[in-house]
Amino acid sequence: MAKKNKPSLWSRILSSVFGSDSKSEIVKTRKKEPQHFNLEWKIAHDKYKDLLLTKQIETGLVVERKGYKLHKTNDRLFRLEGENFSVVIATGNSLYPNKDGKTTGILFVDEGELNQAIQADFSQLEGFLDRVSIPKTDTGVLSNSSKVKDWKMILTWDLFWKEQLLLQISPNNMALIILALGEDGRKFFESVATDRQKKLVRDEFFFLNQGKISSTDNPHGKNKNLFGFGAAMREFSDKITLIQNKMEKENES
Repeated sequence: MAKKNKPSLWSRILSSVFGSDSKSEIVKTRKKEPQHFNLEWKIAHDKYKDLLLTKQIETGLVVERKGYKLHKTNDRLFRLEGENFSVVIATGNSLYPNKDGKTTGILFVDEGELNQAIQADFSQLEGFLDRVSIPKTDTGVLSNSSKVKDWKMILTWDLFWKEQLLLQISPNNMALIILALGEDGRKFFESVATDRQKKLVRDEFFFLNQGKISSTDNPHGKNKNLFGFGAAMREFSDKITLIQNKMEKENES
C-alpha cells in the first residue's frame, strides 16, 4: 500500500489555527501583481473601448435611451436630443470639412483675443488661428488641403524634446493619454520612455484594470479613472505647446 504524503509543518499549523480551508483562502486573497506593460495596456485598451460609447463609432447614433438620443458629428461634436430639447455638445475645439469642402465647426476662443484677431485681415482659417492662443494640436480635423497636423507632429521631434515632453506629464495622465491615442500612442511612449516611466505607467494600467483608483490603492493614481481621458488629453495638448515654445526659443538663440 502506497505511503500517504504527510502534510507540511506549515500546513498543519495553518489547519490547527485557522481550519483546513485556510491555505486556499490565502491563495484566493493573494495580492495581484502588475503583468507585462503590453498586457496591462491591452486589457486597459479593451476596457476603454468597451466603456466609452462615444469612441465606438466615427459618426451617427451613439446611443438611444428612453428619454434621449445622442448623435455624433465628429470626434468632438455631438447632438443630444429629447422630446423637448435639442442641444449641441462640443467636447473641445472641433473643425471638419463639410460636403462642399469648406471647413466648419466650433472653436472656443477668449473674447478679448477674438477682438484682437479681427483687427487684421485674413482670408484663410490659418490666419485666424495664428492670432489666437488655441494650440494647433487642439483644433481637431481640418480639410485635407490645409490639414494641421495632430499630436503626431511630435514624432518628428528630436529625441531630447520627446523626452522633455514625457517628463512634463504625470504617470496617471500618461496612461489615459496612451489609451486615447491608441496603438500609435503606445508605440511612441515605449520608444521614448525610460524603464522607470514604463513601470509607473504600467502600474497605472494595472490599477485601472483592477478598478482600484483611490489614493490608498494606488498612490500614483490620484483617483483617475477611464472617464478622465479628456482632461488628460487637454494637458497633453498644453504640454506639446509648451515644448514647442521652448524649441522655438532654442532655435532663436
